This record gives sequence, structure tokens and C-alpha cells, in this order.
Amino acid sequence: MTCPRTGLWMLMGLGAVLSAAVGGADEIVPLQFADLVDRETAEVLEIPSVMRVDDGEAAGTIVPGSEKVVSDRAADEPASAAAAAPTEAIVPASAGAAAGLRLDDLAIDEFPFEASSGDWFSSGRWYGSAEMLWFDRSRNYRRVLGHDVTVAQPTGPNLAGTLTTTGVPWGLVPGARITLGEQLGRDHLDRDRSLEMTYYGGLAFYQQDGWNALPRSFLVTPLSKFNAPGFSGAQFYGTSHNSIFNSLEWNYKLHRRLGRDQLVLAPNGDWSRHAERAWLPSLIVGTRLVNVNERFTFTSSRTDADPTEFGGNYLINTQNWLWGFNLGGELVSQNEFYFWGLRGRAAPALSCAAGQQSVHSVNTLTTFPGTTVPFPFPTGSVNRASSNQQLCPGFIGDLSLFAGWNVTPNFAIKAGYDFLWVAGIATATRQFDLDNVRNRPLDGGGQIFYNGLTLGCEGSW
Repeated sequence: MTCPRTGLWMLMGLGAVLSAAVGGADEIVPLQFADLVDRETAEVLEIPSVMRVDDGEAAGTIVPGSEKVVSDRAADEPASAAAAAPTEAIVPASAGAAAGLRLDDLAIDEFPFEASSGDWFSSGRWYGSAEMLWFDRSRNYRRVLGHDVTVAQPTGPNLAGTLTTTGVPWGLVPGARITLGEQLGRDHLDRDRSLEMTYYGGLAFYQQDGWNALPRSFLVTPLSKFNAPGFSGAQFYGTSHNSIFNSLEWNYKLHRRLGRDQLVLAPNGDWSRHAERAWLPSLIVGTRLVNVNERFTFTSSRTDADPTEFGGNYLINTQNWLWGFNLGGELVSQNEFYFWGLRGRAAPALSCAAGQQSVHSVNTLTTFPGTTVPFPFPTGSVNRASSNQQLCPGFIGDLSLFAGWNVTPNFAIKAGYDFLWVAGIATATRQFDLDNVRNRPLDGGGQIFYNGLTLGCEGSW
């Protein structure tokens, strides 16, 4: 098969030589060889594999299949001078389309090399991503902490005048997700293999709530059947709650590669390649370690009494470590300039939970301050602490919906929405034990649901 551009150059060169030989005009050199001829001294122009003039032939004579053409100007000079004239061989030109292809190179170098997009997208040995998280979380396990006796109903407390653990919603808090991975190469099925480590967390939630009794009234708590001194009979209840989440995982990832690129010939003769759209599934196998810590504080006080006469402070701490087998997958629709998809992982885990409680309270009031009205709650003080541990099954699962734009083949910006669920943990609001009777067993049946926006970037090097 003959390249149109190369054939055009050959015809132009042949026409120029014929014109010089037959018409006796000045020497005409094909344009692509013009820079190879010395206009002042060169008398012989060599065109490989085109034509030849024998030494004994007359000037301007053309012999098919020869390699030399002698100009008419050389014919007017003595043969010895023509023979002694310096000659300059043409250096073989590049086989590129713009430089003119030789016939024997045409069949090999005419078409560009076709390569897989696996060498184009994320072509480095190392890769990573960094994302900013803005997450909310589910509300606490609902427990009634106290109510005002004035708004109590005959059959129980009026919930409209009740302090609960779910009275205040959580707000959005920032976090981070950072992934660092190493490409291990391809397997026998041309799939990419990699090892990666992901830190997911830094989420620190905090909330406060409080409740004031109506004038000439007081608050009582149902957390103690025996009306714990320093809590029932208060004028103010306050709560604070901290909750922290962190996760670390190590995974082996096996993912499919894009197929062959599409080769496109531009109007200027240049070839370019373009990635074909494809669905790229991945398998994720590894291990995951999660830590969830909580701290809950419940306080009581009266405005007309000193804290040494009436008040209480109830503190609950819980720690949870979950370790499990991580199994998941990813499905990405990869396009030339953008991508979108989803990623999900599930980790049945072993949950190691621990909790500590402490109560410090006092009540020395026998009458309401400034009155002779008896104070209807037991006096005394409480100062105790306890701790518990538990081993139980747990679960960690997350789902990510994401989309990104390839700024370059090795760098992209991305955004998404994530869901995260942790179950089988001891949350602080499930551990209330204000009665001074016995240590209550740790309740490891808690769960927390997180969700929120993510924004970040990813790349390879």
C-alpha cells in the first residue's frame, strides 16, 4: 500500500528530473530534498532507489532504475571535472509522515504505536488520594434524663417538658480520608494489582444541652429509682457529649484495565489516541481497625445552694476497638476526561468494648433554701467509680458515591457522598447506672450511622 503523501513527493521529484533532462532548463530539486543540496558546489544529486545515469551516458540522460542524475550544467564542463566534482549523499530521512516516507519503510512506520490506557491513566508506581469530609451522625440512644415536676402528667412526665439524650442534633464536623497505594504490576489476565493503606476518620463530634426548672419548681431524674442525692430536686440539668471515630485499613486491590485506545488521525496528519469508555470493576480484600470513643457528662445544681450543699456530676466513658476482615468492591465508569462510580466495603468484626463510670454527688438540704418547707429527697453523698469490659461481635460498613474530572491523565479532582455504619459498640448513652446498687454489665448493642460530603483529589507518580 502506497502512502498518498509519499507518492506525491515521488511524482514531484520525477517530474523535476524529467524536466531538467528533456527541456534543458535549470536544475529543479524536489522540495523535501532542497536542504541537502549545496547550490554552489554540488553537481550530483543522489536520490536513492529512483534512477541511475551510467558514467558513459551523455549529460541529462535518464536511465530507469539508476541512482544518479547529472545536471545540464555539468555536461558543459569536461568529463574529468564532472568526475572530480564532489558528491553528497542524502542522509536517510525520518519515517515520520511530515518528513516523507521511503517506500521500504512505509509498511512498518506509517501507523503509530497502539498502547493500552493502563499506561496512560494512573501510570505511576505509587498513587494516592486526599479527601476532606463533612459528616453528620445519627442521634444518641434515647433516654430520659429528667423532667420538671410542674409539667408532669398524672400518668408520667410530659415529654414536652423533658430533658432527653436526643434533644439536640449533631452538627457537621470535618474529617479526612487519605489513601496511599503501590502498584504491584499486572497478572496473567492483564489486571492491575496493588496494595493500599487508608486512614478514614478524624471525626470529633460534640454537643451540649441543658434544662432549667420553672420558677418555684424543681427537676427530678428517672435514672435513679432511689432518688440519688444531688440529682433529684435540682434546678438545672446540663449534659455534654463527645464522640470520636477513626479507622485504619490495609487492602489488596485487583482491578480491571481499560482496553485499547482509539486512534484518531487529525487533519494535520498527526495521530492521537483517545480512551474508550468502559466499566472497571475492582475487588478489595484486606483488614480494618476502627476506634470509637465516647464521653458523656450529666451535671445537676441549684442556684440557691452552694455546690458543697447540693450538686452532682455523673461521668461515663466508653472505648471500642473493632477489628475485622474487610471485603468489598468498586465499580467505576471511566471516560477520557471524567469518571464516576461507587465503592462499598463490609467488615464483620470482633468488638472489644470497655467502659468506666464515676458519680460524685451530695445533698445536705433538709428544707428548701430560705423556707421551712421540707426538702422531699434523701440526703447524703455518693462517691463511687466502676469499670466494665466486654467482647462481642461488631460490624463496619461503608458506601461511597463519587465522581471526578481528570485534569491530567495522572491527576483528578473528585467529590462524593459517603455513608458509614458501625454496629456492636458500647455507646455512652446506653450505660446509665445511677443507682448505687451494683455495677451494671456493659451494653455493647449500640450503633452509629454517619453520612456526609467528601471533596478531594487523587493522582499517581
